Amino acid sequence: CPSRSTVYISNLDYYLTNNDLHQIFGKFGSIVRVTVLKDRKTRRSRGVAFIQYLKVDDAEKCIREINQKKVFGRIVKCSLALDNGKTGEFIKRKQYIDKRYCYECGSKGHLSYDCPNNVLGRRSPKDGTCKDSSSLSSRKSGKRKSRLIDSDDEEDDSDIETLSQAIRLEAEKSENQTWNKQSVKRRRIRKNSYFSDEEDNLSA
Repeated sequence: CPSRSTVYISNLDYYLTNNDLHQIFGKFGSIVRVTVLKDRKTRRSRGVAFIQYLKVDDAEKCIREINQKKVFGRIVKCSLALDNGKTGEFIKRKQYIDKRYCYECGSKGHLSYDCPNNVLGRRSPKDGTCKDSSSLSSRKSGKRKSRLIDSDDEEDDSDIETLSQAIRLEAEKSENQTWNKQSVKRRRIRKNSYFSDEEDNLSA
């Protein structure tokens, strides 16, 4: 059950970015996804985040060691995220936006893992964040476990205010991607053109 490995953390420092949280909480285990909740108008952090670990034990360890402890001068509250029955859709797929821009600050020339707004500095990107020849080869050979240990380097969660909204957003993305794939496949049959599906799929 995905909710058993997803941790809800509140009262975080407002200046901590997605990548900062990866570095702080990554010591407890492999992180699948970090979602920082932000104000819809100001796009600033609300001091709340959802961190999904690959393993349930890692999530439980994080809660034991972090709950009611100081993180950057603030006592944070840490607990398992409540599941509304659709958490599976939340982690099923990822959609990457234009990689020419950093989703943290909106500037060109770098991605969010190298953003100057990161309090803890640069974070090395994971294997799954780049679609190069080696990652494509890895996917074809069936090595998908490492791609699960991914980040939100190019995903903008700035308008997400609740976990339920995040889940609904992911479900809508999944439906749109499915429709687009079906449309392309129909064009392939009609025009006999080459089609390569390079979409990341985290459902394996």
